[in-house]
Amino acid sequence: MTDAELEAAIREYQEWVAENYPLDITLEGIPVDISTRLKRTAGKVSHIRGSDNVKRIRYAKKAYQKWGWEKFAETIRHELIHVHTIQNHQTGGHGRLFKAKVPDLDTTRHCESFASDDAKYKLFCTGCGTKVAEYFKKCKTVKNPDRYRSKCCKESLRVETQ
Repeated sequence: MTDAELEAAIREYQEWVAENYPLDITLEGIPVDISTRLKRTAGKVSHIRGSDNVKRIRYAKKAYQKWGWEKFAETIRHELIHVHTIQNHQTGGHGRLFKAKVPDLDTTRHCESFASDDAKYKLFCTGCGTKVAEYFKKCKTVKNPDRYRSKCCKESLRVETQ
């Protein structure tokens, strides 16, 4: 599916969800973008904090490519919950208002990783070898793994670079 076809399918599905699920949203004037750069999130609603103004909704093309339409449709419903909470309560995030809508839209509160192959740094427990984290950029945990402990064995961490 080309980006234009995917965008059209998303728009059509968003309209269908808005009509068939318990959401009070207006999608008119909200641009939909297909992103090749999103790696940590499958979708993102940009808005002006403290207002009901949604600027755009971005979706990760790689998430669609990895998961297929059925799972990707969950992401679309997830992002429309954000639109609902922003337009009706002037708040984003995954808090109480968001959590209350998740069962109604048959989606999840957080999405699973779809770009872990692209993670540059992987952290492992030195005790049992379990992968405990992945990072796309160098951060304090990657720079100083000896200062942190794994949740599984309470052992130090080992970094592998891809």
